[in-house]
Amino acid sequence: MLRIKLLAAAATTTLLVAPAAVAQTAPAQTTPAQAAPAQTPVSAENVIEVLKMHGRFTTLLQAFDQAQLTDTLATGPRITIFAPTDEAFAAMPEAERTRLLDPANAQELRNLMLYHVLVAKLTTDQIEGARGPIATAGGVEVNIDGTGDPITIASATVTEPEIEAANGGIYVIDKVLNPEEAAQGDAEEAETTAAPAETTPAADGSTPPAAAN
Repeated sequence: MLRIKLLAAAATTTLLVAPAAVAQTAPAQTTPAQAAPAQTPVSAENVIEVLKMHGRFTTLLQAFDQAQLTDTLATGPRITIFAPTDEAFAAMPEAERTRLLDPANAQELRNLMLYHVLVAKLTTDQIEGARGPIATAGGVEVNIDGTGDPITIASATVTEPEIEAANGGIYVIDKVLNPEEAAQGDAEEAETTAAPAETTPAADGSTPPAAAN
């Protein structure tokens, strides 16, 4: 299976760290005669302002406020947000959604919201054709698959890729991401890797002893 590290970043626990380095290849040399490619206009608003303008991220914005992340996301120099819509939050069990938004569970909510954030500007061009893990702002990796159409982020589907903002970009997703799913996946992969190799019976039918550690 193709596994490409889209971001080579150390795990982080807050957004107040140096931006992660984006893995990318050096651009090809161009001659003066070659025209520069057209650039996509970038919004003058930051990622939080763009979310507010779209009007379908009310619950996400409430969660960012509750987790005390709004100001940091608005002022960070390079931010990517995987943004579940209000419909995605509504699809969660009501009791779970209410529990997460309870001020008593602010740290758990913060961890969840950080799983939807990258401290880097991730472009669609970097995702397309690649597949692998990215370190989120909370330190837990999330798997992104850009080898098919549509792009997927963990078990969520990207319904609108890269809405540009002045300080980053937003990928609209149809499901609230769950960092526990990533942890479970890592544990299963570790168990598979650690599985003992099968032994081959000796010519006389006996089983050879296991190799000493």
